[in-house]
Amino acid sequence: MIKTLIVEDNSKSAQLLSGYLTNLFTDLHLVGIASNVDDAVEKIYQEKPSLVFLDINLQEESGFDVLRRTNTDEFEIIVTTAYSEYSLQAIKASAVDYILKPYDIEELKNAVRKAKAQLELKGKKSNQQQGNALDDRVFIPTLDGLIFIMIDDIVCVKADTNYSEFHTVDGKKVVSSKGLSTYEELLKPKLFVRVHKSSLVNLRHVAKYHRGRGAYLTMSNGMTVKVGESKKDELLNHLKL
Repeated sequence: MIKTLIVEDNSKSAQLLSGYLTNLFTDLHLVGIASNVDDAVEKIYQEKPSLVFLDINLQEESGFDVLRRTNTDEFEIIVTTAYSEYSLQAIKASAVDYILKPYDIEELKNAVRKAKAQLELKGKKSNQQQGNALDDRVFIPTLDGLIFIMIDDIVCVKADTNYSEFHTVDGKKVVSSKGLSTYEELLKPKLFVRVHKSSLVNLRHVAKYHRGRGAYLTMSNGMTVKVGESKKDELLNHLKL
């Protein structure tokens, strides 16, 4: 099943598209409907859809802001809008197709076919790269041996004096005998960012950024992480805010 997200601020339009997807495509699984940019970004990080139907006009916001705040390599995009002038921007945003409202069934079917073809191509490339599977996990020295954790499952790494605590998507905590700086260098190329002197977060698991002097993050597993004043600019740059 292809996990699919609809980003649409008009409830009638969203329900109409939802009905089309449910009735026309048995291999699409709708994981949610987002009505604004923040909601869309949160659902993308939480649900990890492979296909996103993206409306451009979201009240006072733009659907393109969703793309600036997420990793578009992880999903295919079908742009939906009532305005044809967004076609060039859609192409530049690497959208697999562009559909004008009101929806035409044949255009919708064609767009989904294109998205499936792209996802199939990605799947083949992924299979070819499985020989490098060790790059997708980190080995952690503990007091009683070595264990490994899949990098995508790591939500946050926190410093605990000379040790490091790994917090995972399923709520588990693993304590490493190495310090945080060791893992910062190792995980930085994997979209991990130091947001505090004692915290390193996986950007894929950031669900919400709370502004203010006491800024903090809500992560996908529900935990909160403080953001240091000196780290705000770097974090916001990564989040494209």
